Amino acid sequence: MTRNLAIIAVLAACAATLAAFRPPEQRGSVKAAWMTILSPKTGGEYYLELAQDGRAIMREETRKRLLTRRGIVKPQLVRDFFREIDNSEIINSQSVKRSRMVAYDGDVLRISAYVSGELARTEAPLGDFGEAFAHAFGEVKKAAAALPPETALSAFLCAEPLKGEALDAFRGEIAVDGEIKYIETEDISRIKPLMAAIKEPHRLVPLETEAEVRELQDFVTAMRLYGLRALFYLPSTRGTFKCRVIDAARSRPGGKRPAARGAGRAGYRRP
Repeated sequence: MTRNLAIIAVLAACAATLAAFRPPEQRGSVKAAWMTILSPKTGGEYYLELAQDGRAIMREETRKRLLTRRGIVKPQLVRDFFREIDNSEIINSQSVKRSRMVAYDGDVLRISAYVSGELARTEAPLGDFGEAFAHAFGEVKKAAAALPPETALSAFLCAEPLKGEALDAFRGEIAVDGEIKYIETEDISRIKPLMAAIKEPHRLVPLETEAEVRELQDFVTAMRLYGLRALFYLPSTRGTFKCRVIDAARSRPGGKRPAARGAGRAGYRRP
């Protein structure tokens, strides 16, 4: 009996691990938060993403290295972190979306999290989020930094919405006879990582294989989107987005460096 229980426990653990790394379209909707931390003093930055089921991604970029880690964080750390998000005044405030950072040279946190079912984006000095939040964040960061390096992941896709003057400038650049071609949601939905990226802006959506990268680049070319293969613009019926294909690491297994993704123009310029 004891042996059977041990076997069942091992199988359950394996199933949980496999489920954690299923592509997004094969999982149910899981609450998550994703954030970029900028360090003006060092010039470095890192990206940290945590899902409520424990899945974590950490991508660190400095002058010396670019490395991605991916794995599972302990449930207690996850619960503590999301509790502090729910309790954070600066994240939950509907009037505070960006804190003033005049003459501030400490770490800056840009975080996207769901508040009352809606996705909110907040940018502020890390210290402004409160001591309890900073502690929970620090524990999650330490756990993510201890995860094994990711060697199989090809790249990430990130979409940022264009607004205000940036959107006006883009429209003025690509409009032909005052008209802009907007890509329909039905067309975008054929490229699942792209659809996921515009649904959750600023999130790093994994492109697991080079085949997924090529499929995305073929879409950019076929739709004649403005930009490069690694940086292109998507005017859509859901909004206009600046999209970037970002390498997951600076080197590949065996010491090979990834090919430059920005090489070659995939879209077009205004005639």
